[in-house]
Amino acid sequence: MKKYLSCVILILLCLICAMVFYANASPIKPLENGGTTTAPGNTNTDNPGGTSTTVKPTRIPVIEKNGTILSEYFTDTNLRVEWSVYKYLNENVLYLSAELYLDSGVGMSTANPGYIEINGEKTEFKTELFSGGTKLLSTVTKTIKCEKEALIHINAHIDASISDSNGVTLSALDASGIINATEEYKSMDSSKLLSVTHISQYPSLPSGDEITALSIVLKHLNYQVDINDLCDLYLSKGPVGFTSFYEANVGNPRSQYNSYGCYAPVIIDAGNRFIQANGGNSVVTDMTGYNPDELYRQVSKGNPIIVWVCEDFEVTPSISRIWVVNGKTLYLKSNMACMVLIGYDYTRNTVTLSDPAGGVFSIDMELFELRYAQMGSQAIMIK
Repeated sequence: MKKYLSCVILILLCLICAMVFYANASPIKPLENGGTTTAPGNTNTDNPGGTSTTVKPTRIPVIEKNGTILSEYFTDTNLRVEWSVYKYLNENVLYLSAELYLDSGVGMSTANPGYIEINGEKTEFKTELFSGGTKLLSTVTKTIKCEKEALIHINAHIDASISDSNGVTLSALDASGIINATEEYKSMDSSKLLSVTHISQYPSLPSGDEITALSIVLKHLNYQVDINDLCDLYLSKGPVGFTSFYEANVGNPRSQYNSYGCYAPVIIDAGNRFIQANGGNSVVTDMTGYNPDELYRQVSKGNPIIVWVCEDFEVTPSISRIWVVNGKTLYLKSNMACMVLIGYDYTRNTVTLSDPAGGVFSIDMELFELRYAQMGSQAIMIK
């Protein structure tokens, strides 16, 4: 009995000692981001010498994006910008890193000089004879002040004698893009599919996918629109070989064999003219150059986006026509198509498109983004 009582007393004494030790131990304070740190003035016994240390808080990114900007003209020969942007919790700056590459499919001579420009600040570079493959031309890192949203304009240029696999030669390459760095990317829905009525360009406009894509978006905005009237009354047109696709439709979309389409500025003009003539107050916004995530963000808000991509996504576009108009050489790519981006799904890694020449379909997101970039990252939003 005495032995039993002695054991109980010993256990109680041990418990009391443990409680006293715990009460005097260094408190651990929670950080705002969920980590922990030793309170100032307390000793961290894991540190040699017994000096006090503070565990640094983990930097939590609220923006973490990366992407690619391609030069418009070639596919196997490109000026390419690989960029990444970070913004961390409780910081009001963006951290931007941009690497500029030259991808040469065949061969080229001296590329000298060139530059990469970020928000108006140029970093110049020079390079030596280059016979093909991939070459890193420049690396730029910057910090940019930012609160909730910031636009980053990136432009790159190189003077060179560059040829692609089809024997087309350029004396210079340019790559331009716009990054919209916003914290809203964190709160976006993982997927979105808009209810948009599909309109076919057939049979009256066999080469009128651009103007039909415009009609799809206008109809979604509740305008009374007819694709034939939209084409005949509001779309600027010009003869093949004498017209810039930046200024008018090359040929007539009513023709199946003698029309080569147009680029974003022409559809922006047609949209503005139609809206004004019909008493609307919608705003046509040029989204050309924006990173694809910004297109998805606008879709998440209910805005379908007109985009330039490929008729057959499995076929890499190439230069098919070259014209000199008003002293400027114009390069038209094969396999070009204009569609309407109406959905995205980050879980399945797909996007959904309304194709005036076909129907509504979904496609791999990375393939869509590649073809979008190869066609000059051209996009239009109306809201």
